[in-house]
Amino acid sequence: MDLLVAASGEPPLLLAASVHCATRSAVKEARKQLLSWSNLDDGSDSAVQLGVPATMPVVKELSGLDIVQRYLKWKMDNK
Repeated sequence: MDLLVAASGEPPLLLAASVHCATRSAVKEARKQLLSWSNLDDGSDSAVQLGVPATMPVVKELSGLDIVQRYLKWKMDNK
């Protein structure tokens, strides 16, 4: 009976871990993309420390989307 109980907890745990890994990978790629747009990409692979829980504000800040959002807001305000 213990085997069934242990096995039932594994899929949710693995799903949570895979979502975290995918989010970390997406943050790394977004940072690379922003650096390449600004011609600052030196080709190095920087490490990303993504804590748990990875909330949207944290993910946006790490990926640079907060910078893009601030730029767009500034651009709209200065029309």
